[in-house]
Amino acid sequence: MSALAAPFRALRSPLFDPGWLFLIAGVVLMSFTLLIPAFEDLDVARHHLKRLATVESHRIDRLARYHAYMQALDRGDEALILSLAAIQLNKAPQGRSLLVPGGDIAKRSASVFGGLEPPPLVLPERDVERSTLESWALGDTSRLFLLGFAGLCLLIGVLPPSRPIG
Repeated sequence: MSALAAPFRALRSPLFDPGWLFLIAGVVLMSFTLLIPAFEDLDVARHHLKRLATVESHRIDRLARYHAYMQALDRGDEALILSLAAIQLNKAPQGRSLLVPGGDIAKRSASVFGGLEPPPLVLPERDVERSTLESWALGDTSRLFLLGFAGLCLLIGVLPPSRPIG
């Protein structure tokens, strides 16, 4: 019987300690819990940057339209002067007539700025699809539970392996 028991006593501890699984799981869970909110903040900042770039391009387009109008006015563009006289003063040059009868043109706005404005600004919306882990990592209470569970996994992972008595 002692011959059979001898090989069992000679066995060493396993090559792979199961504590490593807890250690790896704890490190990964802790990393995800800390990094996901940072990536969310980065995504929000990129979204705001995209919205600001859209607003800036809209403003630049608007300024370009007003600048082109001002240059045409300074040049004395004939078509612009005629349209201004027709709209603002309800007058047409000799030999020409207004396209709209006199009573109808008086009801229209005399402002030229409506035609200068670019199309209305459309801001990009943020599409958010979150996984369960992202929802938990971004929630205030659930993040604390994830950090606690990751800490528990790390604690279990660093505990020394159990040794047989005797």
